[in-house]
Amino acid sequence: AQKKTEIRVNELAEAQKKTEQRLDSLTQKVEALAEAQKKTEEEVRKLAKGLRETRQMVGGLSDTVGYSLEDRAIKSLPQLLREQYQIEVKGRLVRKFIEYNGLKDELNIFGEGESDGKPLYILGEAKARLSKKHIDRFLKKIQRLKFYKVITEENFMFFVTYSAEPQIEEYAKDKGIEIIWSYEV
Repeated sequence: AQKKTEIRVNELAEAQKKTEQRLDSLTQKVEALAEAQKKTEEEVRKLAKGLRETRQMVGGLSDTVGYSLEDRAIKSLPQLLREQYQIEVKGRLVRKFIEYNGLKDELNIFGEGESDGKPLYILGEAKARLSKKHIDRFLKKIQRLKFYKVITEENFMFFVTYSAEPQIEEYAKDKGIEIIWSYEV
């Protein structure tokens, strides 16, 4: 019985030793995983920073394209409006921030004009690729300006764009907005 007990104790000791070895091995693997996790988190942080920087650069490029289109339009629109829409621009067309009632809106192209002897506001935006979202935002902006009586006269609303899908063109026309193509300005 003593011999069997000693054998059993030795077997248990051997099993304990193997368990401890496995535990040591698992501990090393967990530590390695924790280190790998730290490295992964650092790489994800670097990627997120890079993505933010890329977004800023793309936003800057988008602004450059938009401002370029606006600048061309502002310069050539008076003649185009006169010839195609019988609108005479009074003064200059400008990019303008309009402040009212504690709010502020930017219009890419803003000016005053006259059509058939009646005064009107010339209100436009320049977008590289026109979308329904752009049109809806523009209309909300115009509604706010009307609500706060910033603009009270008739308006000529338009977008200058490089591209718009046919359904977007139709949507704009249904909303009383003219599309002026980039190659016209």
